[in-house]
Amino acid sequence: MIKTNYLTEQTLNKILDRLSDITVCTIGDMCLDYYLYADMKLSSLSRETPHYPLPVVKEVISPGGGGNVVNNIGALKVKKLLPVSLVGNDWRGVILKNFFKENGFETKYILTSDSFTTTCYCKPMRMGISDIIYEDPRLDFENREPLDKENEERIINALNEAVKKADILVVSDQMKNGIITPKVRQAVSFIAEEIPVVVDSRENAGLYKNVIIKPNEVEAAYMAGKDITGLDLSAEQLSQIGIKLSNGNHRPVIVTMGEKGALWCDKGKASLAPTVKAEDPVDFVGAGDTFLAAFCCAFATGAKGEDAAAFANLASGVTVKKIGTTGTASKAEIAVKFAENIKKW
Repeated sequence: MIKTNYLTEQTLNKILDRLSDITVCTIGDMCLDYYLYADMKLSSLSRETPHYPLPVVKEVISPGGGGNVVNNIGALKVKKLLPVSLVGNDWRGVILKNFFKENGFETKYILTSDSFTTTCYCKPMRMGISDIIYEDPRLDFENREPLDKENEERIINALNEAVKKADILVVSDQMKNGIITPKVRQAVSFIAEEIPVVVDSRENAGLYKNVIIKPNEVEAAYMAGKDITGLDLSAEQLSQIGIKLSNGNHRPVIVTMGEKGALWCDKGKASLAPTVKAEDPVDFVGAGDTFLAAFCCAFATGAKGEDAAAFANLASGVTVKKIGTTGTASKAEIAVKFAENIKKW
């Protein structure tokens, strides 16, 4: 039987008060999400080609991937934030580094390389007479070759230096040819013997040792060898999977289940951190990054795992209501969301 854990106002305030005392280190590939809004009412047939051009009237940029995790941690106003990453010496890398500098984030450990391509997802968004916004196929910039040995060593050295000052390490391992290589995972696993390490990875979570992993329900089922076609598992079934994964890695496991909440699985038991279903419209892009950031920050304050998961649910509940952007959740917004949810629990 799963125990349901509701966050109390006292615990929430304790977490919020202690966030300013913690130092958080992150590692992962930083992406640039680049939205180009085209007003098709302004378009006319090209004379040179049989196409209607996209008249761009608005550009929106935001950090994605590991960069979105960093941005979300920064919104919680921790004492110090030490992101470790690598960007290319290209316009996308320049925009990302400038974003973090302008927002007062430490960029010492965000390295630059001429041989690396900064990941970017360019999203052309068409607008017309109605309120419908239509997204064209994305233009994707990604690093297509495995990370070279020189940059791998630079990343490991930067990571080992940065974590000396940290209370927790947050790992976003998502890219096929990104900065998280087998040697970097090995370095992370050693670090996890000294401080808490939380890993979010679609495919590689099982390659780490000593870490807390944060799969969603599909990823957890896949790791447990289940057929994920048409997956529809109950919280009880997912708790058994989470417990099995936890026992195998000798560390807790968090299984996120969207609107059903999140499971904290540890020492053969599971606790459910429930959430309240958000009313439409909602935008789930980046919600997992928000959860990861908020959970890690709360956990680093000394909160119990199930309370940190409940806190992270609140943060995700804030960002899913921010349409068309990978948003963040501030302390004040999380407090408001708690007040809204407590009336519905």
